[in-house]
Amino acid sequence: MSDSRKDEGKSVLKTFRLSGSLDRSLKKGAADEGTTVNALANSILGAYFGWRKKAREFGFIPLYRPVLMRIIEELDDEALARIGREGVAASWIEQAEFFLQDPTPTKTLEAMSRRSKTNPGATTRITQEDGAYTIVMLHDFGPRWSIVVKGALQGFVRKTFDVEPRITVGGSVVTARFKVNPQTQTA
Repeated sequence: MSDSRKDEGKSVLKTFRLSGSLDRSLKKGAADEGTTVNALANSILGAYFGWRKKAREFGFIPLYRPVLMRIIEELDDEALARIGREGVAASWIEQAEFFLQDPTPTKTLEAMSRRSKTNPGATTRITQEDGAYTIVMLHDFGPRWSIVVKGALQGFVRKTFDVEPRITVGGSVVTARFKVNPQTQTA
């Protein structure tokens, strides 16, 4: 086992100087969440180094929700589906390459799951058993966003697994189910 892996679970004492207002904010945030200042600070730093820093390097930008919702409302259904198929699906594979240095189907699914842990507005659950996959994506961007997610799942599954998924769509949840032949499945 490498030294860095041995050190992952160890706690290290660090001393920081904080402004008074930041100290008060940390204490209030910890109290509001029912945790300690140390646990909250670790959570914040973990989120930054585990996702936010990498996301910024990859090209993610913060977008005010009402602006995104207005863009979604202005586009027709085919444009939304095309954005999902061509843009979002490709970005999942690119994210696996960038974050995990491995764009294989398994790692792409892993990257999708990891991302949902840091995004409270979108959760992804993936199950796989004997070549049968179920990908469930729950979001809080409204029924028109489900059109984007459906297109993304269709494009991703077709391109990555070379099968046609069965997709069900709801106002806030989209589910793709498909079976992969083990002989033709790649990593």
